[in-house]
Amino acid sequence: MLVDALQTIAAELKTKPVKKQKAPRILLTGSTLAEGDYKVLDLLEQNGAAVVIEEFAEGMPHYREKVELQPDLIVALADCYLRRQIPPAFFKNVVKERSRYLMDLIKEFKVDGVVWYCLMYRDCYDKEGVLFQKALEKESGIPFLQVHSDYDVAETGAMRTRIEAFIETIEQRR
Repeated sequence: MLVDALQTIAAELKTKPVKKQKAPRILLTGSTLAEGDYKVLDLLEQNGAAVVIEEFAEGMPHYREKVELQPDLIVALADCYLRRQIPPAFFKNVVKERSRYLMDLIKEFKVDGVVWYCLMYRDCYDKEGVLFQKALEKESGIPFLQVHSDYDVAETGAMRTRIEAFIETIEQRR
């Protein structure tokens, strides 16, 4: 019964036109957004942005794929959660696959800007961020901000300034 209600709501949401919001629509991605580390989210929201989709290894990717029903449910689960998942940045030769996945999210969620949130010393994600920024500039020109964090409260001021400037850039492009 609950599943039927959720499916009905999901179908209704798909048919409704997307209202143009005043808030810049942000894709938040990068290495990790740990529990309790909400300063980047708070700063984006305080500056008038709306994070409409996130893509972190521990976040949405696990919920976007659908398990295809097969006679062997274990095989179906393994296929969904192991074979069809977008691999993390530290896997070899995945930059193009991950870039395409992020570009698809940008189009699907009508994103105005991308914030790449990277923890210090996560070098593979840091390098991937640089490569993705180049691909993003080439394909769409959507504004991109790469923010580094080491969980230090003292970094909030500088991060706030960069996010404010980023949001202003997005608003000027509209």
